[in-house]
Amino acid sequence: MSTASPRIIAIANQKGGTGKSTITVNVAAAAGESGQRVLVVDVDPQADATTMLGIDPDARQHTLYDVLVGGCELPGAIERGVADGVDLVVGSERMADVELTLAGEMMRERYLADALAGHLDGYDLVLVDCPPNLGLLTVNAFCASSDVLVVVSMVDRNAYKGAMALLATVGKLRSKGVGLDVLGVVRNQVDRNRSTYRLLNDALVDVGLPLLATEIPMRAGFQNAVTAGVPLVHFDPSHAGAQAIRELTGELTGTGAALEAA
Repeated sequence: MSTASPRIIAIANQKGGTGKSTITVNVAAAAGESGQRVLVVDVDPQADATTMLGIDPDARQHTLYDVLVGGCELPGAIERGVADGVDLVVGSERMADVELTLAGEMMRERYLADALAGHLDGYDLVLVDCPPNLGLLTVNAFCASSDVLVVVSMVDRNAYKGAMALLATVGKLRSKGVGLDVLGVVRNQVDRNRSTYRLLNDALVDVGLPLLATEIPMRAGFQNAVTAGVPLVHFDPSHAGAQAIRELTGELTGTGAALEAA
């Protein structure tokens, strides 16, 4: 068990449908099976990461919403052992109300960072699943994190625009003293035979975004695993998508391939 401060990675894109929650839970599961202790923090009001890990938010007494509005401390919202080596800060649809609640508060962008402080001992990796926008919750996630991973769907012709807007927000935060680094862009839902893939890939390279070497293929197995409420790396360990997730996890944790030159 780690005694050092864990690496905190925000997983984000301002557009919905990029598969960031799927990436979050599967990377968590892959890191957990490799022996790391992982905490998933579900900041997205859709609570997809929570349900993908088999947890019903409505059945929980406390969620991250309660933590941020002062109803409980972080441990009260944690579901332990949702996968091997993985704990979860349970998300909730009520997170949509948090932005209104915090809008008039001082240091409103630091509420998540403050909530996490002092409760991360023993974790090696914290993955923060962000909402599909650049609102106050996402800014909270960025301010609580050391790194951001940008997830781009390679079937969405405008996906790179969302990535560029997100990176602009990161730049603004860095200019205000927030110590946030960009890990890079992970290309998700990849089908290299599609013209959309080639167009998007060229656009991402042209604008100089740092592309992670690992691509996550478009496979029905991911959706089957979502339906089962189990990460694909456990639902079908030999699946090509599960292997790609393990390679991505190695990249993110410093044991895999280096970034491709953009």
